[in-house]
Amino acid sequence: MQALSNMQRSLSYQNPLEAIALFVLFCIYSAVASIYPILPPLLGILFFYFVKYFDSNRLSAFLYILAFLVVYEANYGYLTLSVLVYFLLLYYLLVPSLKKIIKCNICITFIHVLFVYIGFWLYTIVLNTIFWLPMPKIDLYVIFYIVVEFLVISLL
Repeated sequence: MQALSNMQRSLSYQNPLEAIALFVLFCIYSAVASIYPILPPLLGILFFYFVKYFDSNRLSAFLYILAFLVVYEANYGYLTLSVLVYFLLLYYLLVPSLKKIIKCNICITFIHVLFVYIGFWLYTIVLNTIFWLPMPKIDLYVIFYIVVEFLVISLL
């Protein structure tokens, strides 16, 4: 009886189940956010985790972020993998220079979120011009998205 009391359940499959549940919740949230424009699309939060997992070389977590980006693109009608290319450009061009110049983490976070939304809009204009697609519109909700996602990332 003593041998059975020392046995424990294996929790080795807990992380993939948690990631799958998070992915399903993100898909549901993204669908609802595409219907109701007051809900932020979480692009800044995705970039925050993109940088975090890209820096830590966690391939499995990075692949989950990639899946989230594909769902985001599908819901909002962007070109496939355009957000990934933009995030890579932002990561290699903006992040290193910001880390050298600015030491305030909150300031860097705000600049990241600002560049994610405003820069992605400009990046989409360039892509749509190249491929002769209709021009994207920007509205005042973007300011609300930037503020809300900055506050959420600051809490993380």
